Order: sequence, then C-alpha cells, then structure tokens
Amino acid sequence: MNKIFLTALCALVLVAGESCKKNLPSQLDAIDRSATFLTTNFSPILGRNYISRSPFSYGQSTLPLEFEIVNMRRFNGQPAPELTDDVYPVTVWKTTGAGSYTGFETSLAEIEAKRTIENHRIFEMRKASGDVVVWGDVNTSKVLTRPDSGYVFDVKVSNSGATRYFYNLRFIPYKPVPYDPNNYDLNTGMASSPALSSGRSGLSLLNFTRSKDNVPMSSTEVDVYFNKLVGGQGNTLTFKFLDSAYAPINPKLFNQTQWDRLVHGFDMKLTDTEVKYTVAYPIPLAPIATPYTVGSGSRASVKFAYYRLGPGGFGVTALLGFTFAIYQKGDWEIAFHFKNTSPKFTND
Repeated sequence: MNKIFLTALCALVLVAGESCKKNLPSQLDAIDRSATFLTTNFSPILGRNYISRSPFSYGQSTLPLEFEIVNMRRFNGQPAPELTDDVYPVTVWKTTGAGSYTGFETSLAEIEAKRTIENHRIFEMRKASGDVVVWGDVNTSKVLTRPDSGYVFDVKVSNSGATRYFYNLRFIPYKPVPYDPNNYDLNTGMASSPALSSGRSGLSLLNFTRSKDNVPMSSTEVDVYFNKLVGGQGNTLTFKFLDSAYAPINPKLFNQTQWDRLVHGFDMKLTDTEVKYTVAYPIPLAPIATPYTVGSGSRASVKFAYYRLGPGGFGVTALLGFTFAIYQKGDWEIAFHFKNTSPKFTND
C-alpha cells in the first residue's frame, strides 16, 4: 500500500510541476529581442497624405502588438504641442471595400458621399500595426520643417506579457509642395521659376510640328504652369493652351481629345479659350489605378490630341501627354505655353 501511495503522490507532484511550468513568466507573451523599427527617420513632404507601412519588424514576438508614441518633442527637447495636442478635420474614405472610391463615380456628390470628416493629429502611429500616418489636408504652418532638425519621439511596443521602448525615432518633414511635377526647393519651399523646368515637366509630345517652319517640335519648347486661382469654390480644374505671346490657343483645335474622359471631373465647359471641370481634390483622389491615372494610380494622366493631313496626304495624329498630381484643394489652372511657335493644326 505504501508503495502504491508513494507512486500516486509522485505522479501528482509531476503533474503539478508541469502545470506550474506552464504558468511561469517565461511562457507568457514576449517581444523578440531582435524586433526593431526598420525605418527610424520619417521625412515626408507635408501637405499630402503619407503612410509608412509596416516600419516595424516583429521577429518572433507574440502577436498582437500595440504601438504608442510617447515623449514626442522637438529636437531641442522642447514640447511639441503642434503634434501632440492640436487636432484637425481631415477627409477620409468611409469604406475600403465595396462602396469605396473606384474612379467610375458619375458626380461630385457621389464622390463626397463616400467620404467623411474625422479629427486627427498631423502625425500619428496606428495602434495595431505601427504604420506611421501624416495627414495631408491640414494646416501645417506650425510644424517645424527642414532645414530645422524637426522632432524626436519614442515608441512603446507592448503585448499582454511584455513592454519594450524604442527611443529617438525622428520626424523631419519637408515643406509642403502643392503639386507634382514641381520645381520647388524642398528646404526653402520656394519655386525656382514660374514654369516647370525642361525635363521635369512630365510632358510628352508625339507628331507635333511647328507652324512656322514645319519642323518637329520638342517637349522642351513647351512650358507648363500651375496657377492657383482666387475667388472660386475650390473645386475646379482648368486647362489652357497659350501661344508664344501668351494669347489663348483654342482648345477645340485639339479635335481628337476625349474631353468627357480627360479627368475624373464633371460639368465640363469647353470654350474658345479653356476647358474647365468641377473636380474633387486631391488629384488623383486615391492611389489606385483608374481610367484617369497612370498604372500605379500615383498621378493623373491627360492626353490632348488632334488630327491633320501630313506630308503626302497621310493622316497624322498629334498627341500631348501630361502626368501630374495636385494635393491642395483649390481652383487650379494648368497652362501649356508653346514658347517659340504654335503647333501646326492645318493640313499640309
């Protein structure tokens, strides 16, 4: 009997021991020692939405993890209430699945019905993923920008069993640039000239010929201007064409242009001096491919075309292509200035 009793007692002790082991702190959720931020310096251009996705490497950490910015301060150690306290209304899409923006909306009202207003700080870190978000359509005048050294912050990373702190991450933003392509100095926030410089315009020409000498025209002979107009409702986009004397060229001469499919805009008004659309901003509205964007969805893409009879009576289609983005709401005008001579629109 004693042997049986001792055997049972030993078995009970072993089971209890195993149970205790399962509850030891070493078995609790943990954060891998090799877990780290892959990106520690964040330097976006202000005035446009920015997301740094998955900047944190989890390693073998127990998921889920939670992320929280702590001790946000200016580089000189002073508080940064412009980032920690101030909140701003920002426009966000209501959904990301069915019912989200597609590029096939047929009215401004349909687009706006898919968006709503939320209050956010300019600089945020998403709690569940660690993604860094900088909101674009807010007043950034209080934010320190380059060449200032910007901001320093720490991040608290935790799960149910552990907490780690990651220190001295940097936020050193650039001054806002309202559109791309651009010729701004990012440190000063100043444009080097009123027009986009050659080679940075995102413009291309195909089969364009000078009217004065019938010589092929280069894209370097066309200046592109972005002008923000005053006095409107802040929801229009206008295109103009200008000759060498800055006089309007009738856009109707671009007789092969699909005006109703040029941009994702509405209430198109085509006159002898310009074509204007009612639009929602920013342009493009979302980083997805639509009939109005390049393949990546990062820029809008417009094409202006006309047809004429060329040498020998052969038909020629001339095409002006331009890719761009506008991040700031307003009444914007894009003007194409043919610096030396107008294109040849007449038949040979």
